[in-house]
Amino acid sequence: MENIIHTTSDYSKFKFFNGNAKIKSAKVTKIMQSIKKYGQINVIVVNQYGEIIDGQHRKEACMSLGIPIKYIVQQINNSHLVDLVRDINSVQKNWNNTDIGYAYSVKSNNKEHYKKYLDLTSLGVSHSTVIEACTYLSSGEEQIRNSYFDFKNGNLEIPASVFDKVKGQILMLKDSSIEKKIWNRIYFIRALLKLRKQNDFDVYTFIDNFNKFPHQWKNAYTVEENIKSIIAVHNYKNRNKAKYYIS
Repeated sequence: MENIIHTTSDYSKFKFFNGNAKIKSAKVTKIMQSIKKYGQINVIVVNQYGEIIDGQHRKEACMSLGIPIKYIVQQINNSHLVDLVRDINSVQKNWNNTDIGYAYSVKSNNKEHYKKYLDLTSLGVSHSTVIEACTYLSSGEEQIRNSYFDFKNGNLEIPASVFDKVKGQILMLKDSSIEKKIWNRIYFIRALLKLRKQNDFDVYTFIDNFNKFPHQWKNAYTVEENIKSIIAVHNYKNRNKAKYYIS
């Protein structure tokens, strides 16, 4: 049975399992359009229990089109199933960062850290914003692993203290009048985190001034430009001036 291409219209043969990426309707629609033109070129891969290892979006597309599904069976040790699916999709770049984070949150030694990551991204911020904020706010902590490489390889670590700081900052920015297109950029986050280390800079003063005088903000596209713009808003009608610096 293994590696032989089978065909079936019995869609009940196929099963999803917890730990695989969630179905995205837009992706199913694109695959349906391709299958209409060329047929099902890539087969679906399942284990001996019918659980889909590779091709769950193709399965949904074929089922929506009402056509038979081509598939092959691979004998897989069930304890390795999530690891295998994660590795396949990470290497082939079929998964985005949320998919990777979700898979590690289901089964990995660091699953509790990935649950924290998903909690932060669920606030509507980018992957880069979460990783960069965790990196800056974990400075001084020992044995912290939250780089892009650590994330992709299942080694992400977000201590509770760092998680609370990052979540607090995100919520503070979300509740302000600062437009998301401004604060949810990595250069803005880097600039703000750098300035927060200065004794003469107060983030609450900056946000309060932005709420009152949004016209003082100048568009910024680099870390240094964001620092200048943040400082300008912070210092406007404020006796306690913060100084611009280059590290």
